[in-house]
Amino acid sequence: MARFPDTLLEHLSAEACRNHLRTAEVGRVGVVDDGRPAVFPVCHVYDGEVLAFPTTEGTKLHAALGWPYVGFEVDGIDDDGSGWSVMVSGRAEIVDDAGEQRRLAELRTAPWLTASDLRWVRIVPEEITGRRVRGVRPERR
Repeated sequence: MARFPDTLLEHLSAEACRNHLRTAEVGRVGVVDDGRPAVFPVCHVYDGEVLAFPTTEGTKLHAALGWPYVGFEVDGIDDDGSGWSVMVSGRAEIVDDAGEQRRLAELRTAPWLTASDLRWVRIVPEEITGRRVRGVRPERR
């Protein structure tokens, strides 16, 4: 009978979490919309302090600003087959400063959303956590 590998869960260091946030091009923002959870893919930027993403007027923007907290997540699979995930929870706010908007736009590497009516949303983190999952092969008996 074939056995599936057991999994080993490791907590990521704060430095590893920041690195994954900085290098991942696409993340997901989780909001509450009309009392229900909703998750949207976004092309974010993270410079070690500011986590932000551009969006236009609509559900994502209004839901992010209309609730006390949002969730944000990036994940990936490394060459060795292990997977990782970083989760940020915090408060969303509009970036109004034009200089800050330009700075964030210059940090973008993903080509999504180039509309003229973009609004930048910053997530002020209250908590950043990360995990790595590795498969551990069972010994053959």
